[in-house]
Amino acid sequence: DPTRFHVDLQFDNPVTMRADRKRLVAPAGLTDRQAERWGMNELAKQFRTLTTPEIHSEEKAPIPPKPVQVEQTLERFYRDDFLINYVSLQRPATQNSYDTLWRNHLSVLGPLPLRAIDEHAIDKFRAEMTRKKLGGSTINVLLAKLQKVLSWARKHKAIDVIPEIDKVKVDHKERPHYDMAQIHQLRAMFDGLSAEDAVVFLLAFEGGLRTGEIAALRWEDIDVANGVIKIRRTLSRGVEGPPKGTVGDVGLTNSLIKALARLEKRGPRVLYRCSHFTKGVYAGHSSGSVRIALNRMQRAAGMDRTGLHILRHSGITFLADQGADVHTLKAFARHARLQTTEGYLHQSKQRLTRAAARLFDGNALATPG
Repeated sequence: DPTRFHVDLQFDNPVTMRADRKRLVAPAGLTDRQAERWGMNELAKQFRTLTTPEIHSEEKAPIPPKPVQVEQTLERFYRDDFLINYVSLQRPATQNSYDTLWRNHLSVLGPLPLRAIDEHAIDKFRAEMTRKKLGGSTINVLLAKLQKVLSWARKHKAIDVIPEIDKVKVDHKERPHYDMAQIHQLRAMFDGLSAEDAVVFLLAFEGGLRTGEIAALRWEDIDVANGVIKIRRTLSRGVEGPPKGTVGDVGLTNSLIKALARLEKRGPRVLYRCSHFTKGVYAGHSSGSVRIALNRMQRAAGMDRTGLHILRHSGITFLADQGADVHTLKAFARHARLQTTEGYLHQSKQRLTRAAARLFDGNALATPG
């Protein structure tokens, strides 16, 4: 009967002190793994039916049956091992990312046995995320996190092999950024706003700092004599940690030096806020409150409100359009991967190519008459 498995039980009988063997046939319809578990249960029954004779001092005690191993699930491995020994050691922003992605998406795989997460299970997960209408980039981030969990499991011998994970093909759209006319339009708002708002703008555009890095910036990080800002920390959900990408220096522009000189030093941090949220006293910024500085400029200039990252994109794009090489861009942006930086060069080349085509469309090569 091809629907049934032979299950061969071999064990040392603690009563007769001999090796016993039982050949059983599993019920129909079980998989090989289910038949193996059924056999383990039958083995336990065999031990329970044994009659233990009176044991004399010189006789060996009965050998108890081995407990049936319960297969570890992804959720148990994630909570008891990966979360404690890997995630908890990462910077706060990475911890928050794992927490959010696990709660919202990856936890659907939690009940599965760790060894059951194969290519088929991953394909189903990817299809489910697509049905939820998650973006391709978001799905790829989820798959990357899952791959990291499985790599950790393989490294610590919880699984034997890492299944192949196919990423979703993504059409990389041009990153939102301001052109120079819009940058000048925002700069024109400096006179009507505070010195702090101008510093926020320049740190993001001319320094390439991220929102959390601006909020966490301290005076000790600014070296005017050598013309650099040392990026050492970022702020994520009120917790300071190491910055994203690579830790490095950012050059100080003349306009940024002048703007910083106008600031009043109220504490160890460069920027402070005072509002009804802080009960009328000066307090350190959060990532959200730093963004409001840009929103004030955008509102004054009649532009739509955005996140502060648009200024960082604009600064990198400006350098790429000016012909900066990839290594200069990578150092300015402090990208961990060269591939991320090359995306800006690709966008810049597309714009320059279109500009070249427009030159051919001009009157210089127009046909006479």
